This record gives sequence, structure tokens and C-alpha cells, in this order.
Amino acid sequence: MTEVRPPVLVVDDHDANLVAVEAVLEGLDVEVIRAASGEDALRHLLARDVALILLDVQMPTLDGFETARLVKSRPRTANVPIIFLTALDRDIEHELEGYDAGAVDYLRKPLEPAVLRSKVAGFAALYRQAKTIEAQREALADRVAERDRAQAALHRQAIELERSNSELERIALVASQELLEPLQVITGLVELAVSRGRGGDATTDELLERASTGLAALGSRVTGLLEYARASSDAASLAPVDLDEVLAGVRAGLEPEVAAAEAQLSADPLPTVQGDRWQLSRVFAHLLLHALSRPPATGDLVIHVGLAREHDAWTISVRDNGRVLGPEELGSLFSLVAGGDPGLALVRRVVQRHGGEVDARSSAGAGTTVSFSLPCGADT
Repeated sequence: MTEVRPPVLVVDDHDANLVAVEAVLEGLDVEVIRAASGEDALRHLLARDVALILLDVQMPTLDGFETARLVKSRPRTANVPIIFLTALDRDIEHELEGYDAGAVDYLRKPLEPAVLRSKVAGFAALYRQAKTIEAQREALADRVAERDRAQAALHRQAIELERSNSELERIALVASQELLEPLQVITGLVELAVSRGRGGDATTDELLERASTGLAALGSRVTGLLEYARASSDAASLAPVDLDEVLAGVRAGLEPEVAAAEAQLSADPLPTVQGDRWQLSRVFAHLLLHALSRPPATGDLVIHVGLAREHDAWTISVRDNGRVLGPEELGSLFSLVAGGDPGLALVRRVVQRHGGEVDARSSAGAGTTVSFSLPCGADT
């Protein structure tokens, strides 16, 4: 910020007096403006602000008192301090008239240079401080306006992103519905070819097996995408949901997978929350399927569903001792792209729609923990 050089308006109808005052103030870091009359002073004040007015009392046409009253009558200059300079030796009534006209001080001629310099320096310092505060206020207003513009832009982007997401979810729903039926037909035909081709050409059998495996994987992803699109587009039906009951139902449905993985599955008692029962059941199903898909290199697969509370939110975690996930896998875990799992993308979407967040951590020795938060529900 540029250093402010306070302007001081000196008003006197005698040029010698103007020169004398300017000489006294020469050592101060102020700008001296000369005015030879009250009218001249008022013209200066129309064009610029000043820190202080040194005003001679006895002047023709407009004397100092009349000039001061006119200065104080204008909103722009009403707060400008005025020091009267006078050679007259009059009684107290004369000084009171000066103060009534708006003066802050009264100095008699011949002026004492040290006194004049001290008073002018004080008002100049106040002027600098006021200008600094004004500049800071303007800078703050600019920053606030910039922040408001940025927030408005972010709000517009959020609306556009939400609209784009809704469109993408509708496209994903339609596309996955359209793809699923022909994919199922092709998968059935390949499985039929595999069953009839056994004992034939070994190369053909292998190719058919690979095609069947690839179609099964593709079918799983399309089904997951359809499930994600439905969970994203369907309105959540919120009601009290007993998560213990939800988890029990999911575990019953996954008994074949748990048995195949020879997994040990345990859980803490879970609370009741406000939510959509079907959507929350899909969250548990996909988190358990993800844990079951990564058995440890040695020993049994152990999976535990844990519970913790922080302030007004429950944190439900699914911890396993399976294969550790690397940073890249963790980074794309809940994404539909970059190799992400549509099921875990659904988990994030459902949890966010319920007002929570998801998180995943994985390290050697501690295993992998995928957790999600939900607002505390009816049992708290």
C-alpha cells in the first residue's frame, strides 16, 4: 500500500502568512495546500480531501468563522478538523464563537512553530491511520466480494454437476437395462456351447471357457452398474432400520460365499438408524463380498463388522485380514472408473445419500478396514 502524505489546507488572505506556515511545516511529511481566501478554500475542498484546515479568522468577504460553518455544513467535509489562526486578542466569547463554528483548536499569532508542528503532526497521523483503515476495509470488501463470487461459481458448478450426475445415472440405468438382456442370452449360448463342446478340440474348449468367464465378469459389472443406477435414481424410503436385522439377512444370503472362502465372520451389536432398508442391505452385501474376495496368503479369512460412535454419527466398519490393498487400489476403490468396483461405488452413493461418508484403510499387519458413517437413529 502506498504511503499516504496527508494534505494540509492553509487559508490566509496574506501571502506572507501562507509562506511562513509552509516554512514551519516543511520538515513534516505533509502536503501543504495554499488558499488565499475562504472562497478559494471551498473550491479546493470540492476537489479533494484534506487532513486538516489551518484557517485564518480575519479575512475579507468570507471570514474564518463563515468559512468554517460552510465547511461543516457539507457532508463530505463535515468531519475535517479546523484549527483557527488569529492575530486578534479578544475575549472568551470570541473563542467560543470559533468553537461553535467547528474549530478543534485556536492558535494565536505570532505562531509558536513547535506547537503548530506538534498539532499538525498529530492530525496527520490520525489521517494516515484513517486512510489505512479505509484501505484495509476496501481490501476486505474486495476479498469478501471475491469469496462470494467464488462461492456463487462453486454453487453453480455444484448444480451443474448434480444435473450432469443425474443425467449420467439415467443413462447408466437405461444402458445397463438394455445391455443386460442380450448379455444374458449370449452367456447362455456360450455356456451351452461349453457343455456340448467337452471332449472336442482342446483349443476350442479353452476359448469357450475363457469366453464364459469373461462374460460372467462382464455380466457382474453390468448388473452392478444397473444396481448402482437404480440406487442413485430411486428415492430413498427412510424409516427406522435395525442394522442387526439387515446384517443377519445379508449373512444368510451370503452363506455359500462365506463357506467357499472358509471365512470367520463376526459382528458387534448394531444400532437402529433412519434409512432405506434395501439400500443399506446392499451396502453390507457389497462390503462383505469385497472382503470375501481377498483371502489372506496364509490362514483363515477373518471378517469383523465393528461399531463406533463419534458425536452424532455411527461408524460401521468391515475389517478383514485379507490381501492388503495398495495406494492405487484404495484411491479407486469407490469409483465406477479406473478399475473400481460398481458395488463399492454403490456403497459410497448410498451412504452419501443417507448423510454419511465412506473411508478405506489398508496396511500390512492391520489388514483392510472399509468404514461408513450414518447419522444416529431412533435408538439413541
